[in-house]
Amino acid sequence: MILQATHTHLYPGHRGKISGLAQITDIQAGGNCLVEFSDGSAATARISRSKKGWHLDTEAYRTAAGTDITPKRWLVCVEEDGGLAEFRVIKKLPVNLRK
Repeated sequence: MILQATHTHLYPGHRGKISGLAQITDIQAGGNCLVEFSDGSAATARISRSKKGWHLDTEAYRTAAGTDITPKRWLVCVEEDGGLAEFRVIKKLPVNLRK
């Protein structure tokens, strides 16, 4: 599964597409994924179910411009729009909650 971001990094309110997924119910709790950013950089990630939505844990990566981005944890919403899966970042969570 690939989350396709429309910017060089994630932030609250960011929306993107999800490819490699037939339907939302195919997301496995605790599944590995890849986040591809608009500049061609990518971060390995893990998505897991939470009571309030989904947690997306991204590993550290470097943007095409050379900016180092540290590991982050996000609360995201996964939705379908016209049969296409999309994600929306709700808010940043403390990284120390990562498991």
